[in-house]
Amino acid sequence: MVQRGKQYQWRPIVWLVWLWLLAGSAVAHTDGPDSTAADGVLDARQQAIVEVLDAYATAYAATDLAAIRGLILDDGHFSYFEGASADWGWDAYAEHAAAEMPSFSEAQYVFSNIRPEVGKDFAFATFGWKMDVVVVSDQFEGGRHPISMQGIGTAVLLLEEGVWKLRHLQTVRAKPPKVSPK
Repeated sequence: MVQRGKQYQWRPIVWLVWLWLLAGSAVAHTDGPDSTAADGVLDARQQAIVEVLDAYATAYAATDLAAIRGLILDDGHFSYFEGASADWGWDAYAEHAAAEMPSFSEAQYVFSNIRPEVGKDFAFATFGWKMDVVVVSDQFEGGRHPISMQGIGTAVLLLEEGVWKLRHLQTVRAKPPKVSPK
């Protein structure tokens, strides 16, 4: 499926992912929030996907763009959707991340409830995420602003030369809980 120099035919893959996500969301709503797989046991290929996603979260918290680059399919087709913004390709992603990362202090970024589905050379996973970070900027009183946020995400990975690489990553921030008036 992954061949250098050839144009990808993404339309069938997008529909396949969409169908898998629909099927997976039905299962996800029946299990508790901490379940990892339907039976709680991951095979070696599923565990490999979890390890890539954990490595990504660790590298992002460490603001290590070089480590992140090693985890993605760096063929010009990587995409990252965060909320309503989209980065197409490594350069756009790196520019986006490089603008944010210097202000991070005490960052913790964790993926949880990772649900990988693995085919021969294509995989996707849904997951929850949580990030706690102190943003350092003179725009905030005292120069420091702690932020805690969480949400859900989807990752698409391709197997390239025996190594799973991120082809697409999407994260969506959960709405903060409503505070009821007293």
